[in-house]
Amino acid sequence: MRTPREPGQEILWQLVNALSQIPVLAEPQGRNLVLRMLRAELGEVLPIENRGLLLHHLYEIAEACWQRPLGLSALVRVLSRLDQGSRHMGEVRDIVLTMTVLPYWSAESRHMVLSLLREVAMEDIDEVYRTVAGPTAPPLPVNATYLEAFSLLETLNARPDGLPKPLVFIEYLAAKARPDIALELHRWTNLQAELAGLSEELKASRGDIRAARAPLSRPRHLHGYLVFSLQRVGTSGDSFELVHWRQLGMQDGWYPYRAAEFVGDLAEVKYQVARLIEHIEGRWSKFDPTYRVEFVLSGELLNLDVDQWPWETDTLLPQPLGSRYSVVVRSLERMSKQKWHREWRARWRELSEQLENAGVVAEESNCWGKDVSPAGLRRLIATFDRTPTAVSLVLSSPPRADAAGRDEIAVALRAGVPVVLWHREECDPLFVRTARDLLHGGDGDLLERVRVARTHAFADGPGGEHCGHALTLLYDDPHRRVVPFDPTAPEGAAA
Repeated sequence: MRTPREPGQEILWQLVNALSQIPVLAEPQGRNLVLRMLRAELGEVLPIENRGLLLHHLYEIAEACWQRPLGLSALVRVLSRLDQGSRHMGEVRDIVLTMTVLPYWSAESRHMVLSLLREVAMEDIDEVYRTVAGPTAPPLPVNATYLEAFSLLETLNARPDGLPKPLVFIEYLAAKARPDIALELHRWTNLQAELAGLSEELKASRGDIRAARAPLSRPRHLHGYLVFSLQRVGTSGDSFELVHWRQLGMQDGWYPYRAAEFVGDLAEVKYQVARLIEHIEGRWSKFDPTYRVEFVLSGELLNLDVDQWPWETDTLLPQPLGSRYSVVVRSLERMSKQKWHREWRARWRELSEQLENAGVVAEESNCWGKDVSPAGLRRLIATFDRTPTAVSLVLSSPPRADAAGRDEIAVALRAGVPVVLWHREECDPLFVRTARDLLHGGDGDLLERVRVARTHAFADGPGGEHCGHALTLLYDDPHRRVVPFDPTAPEGAAA
């Protein structure tokens, strides 16, 4: 048992002395009743031994409650039911009030920040907690999470400048978080400080944190990734489920934030996509990222004209997504089948080296869909098998159920080919020339060349001859998966 000479124990012994004056706690039976009621309040059994001596037992109870984020408030609630209105109970409340604080924010605001904390990846949680909480605060449990640290800080008094310690804790985490998560955390702390009239204090604290800790190094050019998964749901075939992930930058790895599902018909899904893009544009504007918009689609939806969907919800002349952003499609089927991932990763490495070295796909690394007979498909499979440097395929027709492109792209997906290009209406000679230029020549990177082609088609208008209005590019990075894969138990393991 810790002695009163240790930091922070004086106030704890004051509470113990006050508790010793509560009649119900004078006898072991009463203390055991309180422990049973605390178990019901906290949802756990407190690790307390009844040593027989009154003060020792009360100390164990008080310390266990102090070490739990909601423990002291639960203790007051329990004792209030058993001892109503006595002078000693009032003294207990006063002491507990000096050890804890009232809730700083609404349950909705708390839920919002706790959701954001799940996106933070850091290892020095104990160091940050101790810096914010101070030397007299109760220690964190072993292997504590950010959520537990935040909850424990909520039980402590505010700093001398009035700032709640959980608010300062969030600021420390934001200093090391990914840019998109840091932005959300700062928005949250700004709002809470403004509501409490502590904006200037928060600004000063933020400056202190920047001075004390090395600032987060961020690359000059960030990619903002917006990934939409679209699947048909229901029995009518007219409803679609849209799921959205987003992440700003990749310096800390791929940990995209997943948004809630949306279900509606295709027109409603288009509107929802535009609304989400408008929202993200506003949130990320200060970082000036280059956007990558991706649609993870099932085989039946791969020919959907997602790059022609509008990016704004309220405009007189809708601009297609694909002429403003780099828009690509990805295969839901391949993403969910781990047995295809080995070759997929290998060919992606080859593609990355080619694009990094030359900015284009080597001509000998591209295959052209031509003969869609069974013999022709076998030859295409064999070509991929004997050519590990093959990284792209141009389809001979769209991947519709009634067209040969469906079989060609199926071969490419199984072979791990990361780049597939086609025209959604007709893969005619004009498209073939355009595809050759996009893959093997021109300035900028491949995604930018495709975006510019779509922009030229938009400038020509609906009656123009440019094939960019119906270009689909499958550009599939195996290291940025967003849907579960291989959900079953490993072979030989119990499910």
